[in-house]
Amino acid sequence: MLMTFNQCKKKDFQIVPAKGNVTYITLTVNNDSKVNVNTATGQVGFEKYDVIYAVSNGKFVGTLAHNGECFSGDIQGAVEGEPLHFYFLGNVRTTNNLTVGESTSCSVRIDDQTERLPVISFGITNEDFSEGCSKYTAFLLNKCALVMFDVTTTSAEEPTCLSGLNNKVDINFTNVMFRSSMVDGGVIKLKPGSGERWAILLPQDDMDEGTEGTAFSADYRYVGKRPAMGAVYNNDYVTYGYKITVNTETVSDGKFSMNGTKRVIFATGNVQYIAKNVETPYWKFADHQYDLLPNTAEQTGDGENVNRDRFGWGTGDNPNNVSTRNKDYADYVDWGKNFPNAEGYNWHAPKCFEWEYVMFTRNASKLNDVYNARYARARIDTPKGDRINGLILFPDVYNHPDGVALPTKASINYTTNNNDGNYTDNIYSVDDWNLMEAAGAVFLPAGGQRIVKDGKLGFYNVNEEGHYWSQCDLGNPEHACNIYYTTYRPYIYDTNDKYKGFSVRLVHE
Repeated sequence: MLMTFNQCKKKDFQIVPAKGNVTYITLTVNNDSKVNVNTATGQVGFEKYDVIYAVSNGKFVGTLAHNGECFSGDIQGAVEGEPLHFYFLGNVRTTNNLTVGESTSCSVRIDDQTERLPVISFGITNEDFSEGCSKYTAFLLNKCALVMFDVTTTSAEEPTCLSGLNNKVDINFTNVMFRSSMVDGGVIKLKPGSGERWAILLPQDDMDEGTEGTAFSADYRYVGKRPAMGAVYNNDYVTYGYKITVNTETVSDGKFSMNGTKRVIFATGNVQYIAKNVETPYWKFADHQYDLLPNTAEQTGDGENVNRDRFGWGTGDNPNNVSTRNKDYADYVDWGKNFPNAEGYNWHAPKCFEWEYVMFTRNASKLNDVYNARYARARIDTPKGDRINGLILFPDVYNHPDGVALPTKASINYTTNNNDGNYTDNIYSVDDWNLMEAAGAVFLPAGGQRIVKDGKLGFYNVNEEGHYWSQCDLGNPEHACNIYYTTYRPYIYDTNDKYKGFSVRLVHE
C-alpha cells in the first residue's frame, strides 16, 4: 500500500524543549530556505530536497522530501492505528541503506561540520495512521545541542578538529532509542580559520581538558588541546564560547599513535631468526624493511639449522616450532624478548586493537589532498630486479620527500570502495624508498603465509597478501588475530590458525 504524506503547516514542525520551559532551538519550514542554524537565535530551517525518515511500528516505511514548501512522499506498509514516527537527520546520511518494511535501525555520523550543521530531531504524529488520512502533524524533539567555540588557529585554510567527542548516534526505531558514541577518535571538524565557530554536539558527560593534540588542524600541521567542557544535553544552546588554540607546529618524529596516549616506533625490518651456517643462532631485524627470506623448503621443515622470518603464533621462545597442530601454540611468548635494549624500552608485537588504531583511527598528516593519510599499497623495485609488494604506513606527522612521486589518492587509506587499484599504484625505487623511510614511513612486505594446503606445508600468496601476527588470541585455543591485507583492503581482526607461519613486525614506545 502506498500512502501520500503531506505536511505544509509551519507551526506543526517545531522543537519542544527537552527540559524546563525554555525553547533553545526552534524548527520552522521556510520556503526554499537553506538547512542552517541561526546561531543568534538557535532557529533551524529546511532546504528543498531535505529528507525526513518515516517509521511505523518500529520499521522504516519511507522518506518524505521537502519540496520548497512542505514535506511529502510515499510511505509503504504503515500499520493501521499506530502513530507514525519521524526522524530528521539534517545534512547527514545514514551509514546503512534502509529497506522499507525491514529496517529497524540506522546510524548517523556528524563528524564533518565544515559546511553545514547536522541537526538531528525526532517526532511522533498526534494522529494514529489510517488509510483515510493523508495529513499529519508532529512535534520534532531535538536530539543534539548547539555549542559555540572561540577558535584561534595558525592554519587559516584548514578546518579545526576536536577529538574525544561523541560523533555518532545509533537510532533504534523499535524502542526509539538514540545512543551516542565515539568512532574514529570521536572527531568533530569545524569550519576553517579563527573566530566564532559553532558545532552541533551529541549528548555527553563532563569532559576534562584534553591532552596536547586533541585539538588540531585537519592537515595535522598544528595542534592544541580540547578545552574542558560541561555536560551536553539534548536541546542545549551553549553560547559560552569554549576557547581553543591550535598553533603548536607538529614535528615529524617517526612515531605512530596506538591509542590516545601511546606512541611507538616500528622496527626497521621484519623479525628474522638466523640459524643456518652459524655456530650460534641469533635473532635480528631484516636489513631492509622490504626484505623477505627465500621461501625455501627448509623454512617449512623442523630442522634447527634454518633461517626463518615467518613464524607460528607466539614462538618467541621456539622459532623452530612448525607443528601444524594449533594446540602446540598454547602459550604466547613475544618475539620482542629476543631484542633487549640498554635504553630500557621493550620491543613487542602490537595488539589487534592497536593495529586498528594505527590503520583507522589516529590523526595523521594530509598527503596528496587526503586527510589522515595512514597507509597506502605500493611496490618497491630493488636493484637485483626483485619487485616487492606491500603496505606503506605513514607516521602521525609525515613530510613526503621532494622529488619522490606522491602516493596516488586512490591508494591512500584504500578500502573496498576503491579496490580497482593494485600494488603498482605506487612503484618506488630503493632510492625513493630510502628517502621515504628517512621521513618516517614504514614498509610491510607481503610475505604471504606458511600453511597446509592440499596436504602439504608450504608458502602461499607471497607478494600478494601480508599477514602480521598480533598478540591477541581472543581466548581461543585454536585461533589468534593477525592484520591481513591485500590490494582489496586491510583486515585488522582476521582470525587464523595459530600454527600458520606469518610475518612479525615489532614496535617500542
